[in-house]
Amino acid sequence: MRNSWKIFSLFCLAGAILLVAVPQIWIVVSAFRQDGGAFTIQLRQGEMMLVSEDVQRFIPRTDGQEDITLERPDGFAASVSNKGDNRIVFKTSGPLTIDPSSAGSRLVLNSDNASFVVEQTVPMSIFGTPTAPVFEARPVDGAVEITHAARSFIRFHDRALSFSFGNFKEFLSRSVYLEAIKNSLIVTIASTVLASIVAVPLAWLVARYSFYGRSMLIALITMASISPPFLGAYVWRMLLGSNGLLTAALGLDWTIVGLHGVIWVIIWLIYPLIFLMSLDSFSSIDPTLRESALSLGATRRRAFFNVEIPTSLPGVLTGLYMAAMAAFSDFGTPFIISLDLVILPKLVYTQFLNETGGNVSIASTGSIIMLIIAMMFLAMQRVVLAGRSFASVTSRKSELDRPGTALKWLIYGFGAIVIGFAFTPHVFVAITSFLEWRAGTVTTVMTLANYSTLFTEQLNAVWVSLSTAFAATMLCMVFGLSIAYMIVRKRFRIIGPALNGLVMTPYIIPGTVFAIGFILAFNQGPIVLTGTWFILVLSYFVRMLPFSLKTSEAALYQIHPAVEDAAMSLGATPVRVFLGIVVPMMLSGAITGLTLVFLHSATELSSTILLYRPPWTPMSAVIFQNTISPGANFGYAAAMSVLMMVILYVPLAYITCSRKKTLV
Repeated sequence: MRNSWKIFSLFCLAGAILLVAVPQIWIVVSAFRQDGGAFTIQLRQGEMMLVSEDVQRFIPRTDGQEDITLERPDGFAASVSNKGDNRIVFKTSGPLTIDPSSAGSRLVLNSDNASFVVEQTVPMSIFGTPTAPVFEARPVDGAVEITHAARSFIRFHDRALSFSFGNFKEFLSRSVYLEAIKNSLIVTIASTVLASIVAVPLAWLVARYSFYGRSMLIALITMASISPPFLGAYVWRMLLGSNGLLTAALGLDWTIVGLHGVIWVIIWLIYPLIFLMSLDSFSSIDPTLRESALSLGATRRRAFFNVEIPTSLPGVLTGLYMAAMAAFSDFGTPFIISLDLVILPKLVYTQFLNETGGNVSIASTGSIIMLIIAMMFLAMQRVVLAGRSFASVTSRKSELDRPGTALKWLIYGFGAIVIGFAFTPHVFVAITSFLEWRAGTVTTVMTLANYSTLFTEQLNAVWVSLSTAFAATMLCMVFGLSIAYMIVRKRFRIIGPALNGLVMTPYIIPGTVFAIGFILAFNQGPIVLTGTWFILVLSYFVRMLPFSLKTSEAALYQIHPAVEDAAMSLGATPVRVFLGIVVPMMLSGAITGLTLVFLHSATELSSTILLYRPPWTPMSAVIFQNTISPGANFGYAAAMSVLMMVILYVPLAYITCSRKKTLV
């Protein structure tokens, strides 16, 4: 049986390498890959000039009517000479040859360390464009003479690839990329700090005091994170944009569009993460620590800051880290709040979508930068917690105190404000789903047409979302339970830690980065998955597996090995013990993690927006497209959002009920 587990562990390790390591290796390779660059010249009325806006990596040395000479930092040089009569001569550092694949308005010229694609564009004139513009080439003394059409643009693009740090130098030197890094850090730090100011005090109050509606408050805060995050951005923009409903009603000369708006929306997106992690941490504090501090003469304030806060630090910092990663990798909110705001996830997305005419290597470089920043945040968390002990010697929980009248109303008021802001998008979406939209503008006409359209035209999107989320959840159940068992019980010295590390790696990889790695790895043979249903399932499975793994591990640690030994001593085979005893006992504890897998898979956007292709369009992508498209029917997107929330409230209710049993 041990050999069987070792074989299965090797299978899991190979799968983790294929689905986690290989895509990231592709990103690294793409980030260090650099083509030779490109430039364009314009020929008009016998004159020749360089179109400087299109120069990539080539540096012009001279610019005149007769000669244009350019060179790259690596010493490679090219020159274009104007010979008149619609003829130019193109020379490079080495001899040029004309590739036989050249045809029409596309020439391929090869030298020792370059391969130029030369293309001609002839603008339209009032007399029309010639049906077959002249574009011919012939060799001349190691150079190439090109006969072109009058008034043409000719682009020279060196396709030869090299590997260097050039993309990183470009990314860390150009102002637009540095602006994206700065804005991402500002949004991440500011939104996380402000969300913690809201979430941590409220979590402490809920963990410390017993009051009417306490369980409902926990449930509502948990449910506040259900809707797709970009919906909140759209709703707040509709309410507080320059022509928003509230700004117009109040006569305000103000708009939420901008960096401040992104921070505001993300605060209400991430604060439930901080609240729930902090609530668990505060609820688990050993009450004897606080009692001892008070008995030694410490004031309540001093006991709070010197005992309770330090003891709860692991949970609070974990919540802060999770919130920071959610803010850092959020793609939809900045995309909707401000089209002009440059931020890393949005920049990587737009660079990658411009693959045919853009720079995939720069998108990969941005992905590496995002991954480095994410790892720096994780390292900061580990440094703060390293070398300090937070363990308690008792499992007894504190008894909840009864708050005074003033404190009770403070809790109610504080909770109402937080819940009100968090649920504003939900309420607005529910209302607008029953209103008619015309040319992208909401009316006061009540209608069920949005839901009618949803159930007649887009049930496929519902099926795609539910089927991919369910399939990912089943995979996470099988492999999450199995890998947890191998890590905890079998303890293979090399395979176990390697498998654990690979499985947990996707947790710190932003969704956009992860999707780019998947596309680069599975966009060509031998395994082609891009644009299929399977790539969505595999993406959700790999990214959400850490939820299943860690909850399964926690459940297994509570199962004593003596239970398995007793069953085998009675004649049960190891397979029967695992499937008949261990799995059912683990599953009862791991069900919370599996529920989170389903919830996050059904609402995921950052990787989905790059991976999906029709007809495999999930609900989150349909909602997003109907949200950002000019003149689109947002009522239709709102109806689908309501359906999504109703579907997801059912599994979320289980988590809430389970949490209530442990906290009350």
